[in-house]
Amino acid sequence: MKEEDLDWWIYHLLAGEPDQDIITLSGKTGCSTGEVASSLDRLEKLLLIERFEKGNRIRSIQGMLLSCLSRYDDTSSFIIENGIIKERKRPE
Repeated sequence: MKEEDLDWWIYHLLAGEPDQDIITLSGKTGCSTGEVASSLDRLEKLLLIERFEKGNRIRSIQGMLLSCLSRYDDTSSFIIENGIIKERKRPE
């Protein structure tokens, strides 16, 4: 299976039922836990999902946009670190 296909599948599994862990997703997809973990890493890097202790869930559209703004807009007044919104420190 292509990585993109697995990513799409896992994203939709999480959309239908949030807070699934790697083992659950591995069982539903028939893929190894390593493949699922790699897929979750890619989805998180693309700002599509968030990972928590009890599982994984997709981000809201607003969450995706704010995370993207925080990461790529140097003029933004805030950053997001580990799910916490903080004021962006400007060099003086």
